[in-house]
Amino acid sequence: MWICEDVFKEKYCFNNLITEYNYHIPDFSEHSRYLEHINTLPEKDNPLIFGLNGNADLTYRLKESGEMINVLVDTQPKDSGGGSGRSREDEVKDKLNNELIKLLPPDFNEIEIDEKLKTLRGPKSLSDTGKAIPLNVFLFQELQRFQKVLDIVRGTMTDMVLAIDGSIIMTPLLVDCIDSISDFRVPKVFQYDPTGVEISWLTPSLAGWLKGLIDRGH
Repeated sequence: MWICEDVFKEKYCFNNLITEYNYHIPDFSEHSRYLEHINTLPEKDNPLIFGLNGNADLTYRLKESGEMINVLVDTQPKDSGGGSGRSREDEVKDKLNNELIKLLPPDFNEIEIDEKLKTLRGPKSLSDTGKAIPLNVFLFQELQRFQKVLDIVRGTMTDMVLAIDGSIIMTPLLVDCIDSISDFRVPKVFQYDPTGVEISWLTPSLAGWLKGLIDRGH
C-alpha cells in the first residue's frame, strides 16, 4: 500500500485523515534523534494508517474483551452445584426443559413458504411475482438460513438434555455447550459452523442472543 516513489519525497506523510499523529519518515543525521522520534509514536495506531475502517479498532477491542471474559469464566470452578445442592448439569437440564426449549419459535415449513412466495409481489413497477423478484429470492434464502440456525439450536438443546440423562454420549461439544448455558453464554455452535464461519448474529449474552432468535422468528 505504501510502496511507491512518493515515500522518498521530502515531508511525505503516510496519512492525511488522521489528526492526532502524522506518520512520516524522519530524516536525521544523529542516532539519538531517531530514538526520540520513535518515542513519540503513539502506543495504539489508528486503523486508518493500515487502510482499515476506523471501527476496526473498536471491533478488535470488543473481541479482545470478550475473549478475556470467556477465559475468566472458563477458569471458574465447574463442579459445584447451586445453593440447592443439585449438580450444575441438573440445573442446566431444568433450565433447558422448563425455559429455553419452550422459548424457541416453531419451525418454518419450506413448502408453505414456497407457496406463499409464489403470490408475493415485488415493487409496484414490476408485474412479476414469486421468485422472479430478487427480493423474494433473498427472503427465501434468509428464511432457509434462519431455519438452519433454529435446527442447530433445537437439536443441540435436545442433545444436551439427552446427554445429561445418559441417553446419548456426552461429547466434548455438548460439554462446552452445557458450560456455556450454565454461564449464560452463547454456545459457539449457535454462532459459528465447524470451519469458523459466522452463521448467526453475535451477542455477548445468551439472553440477548435468544431474544434475537425469537424476534427474527416473529
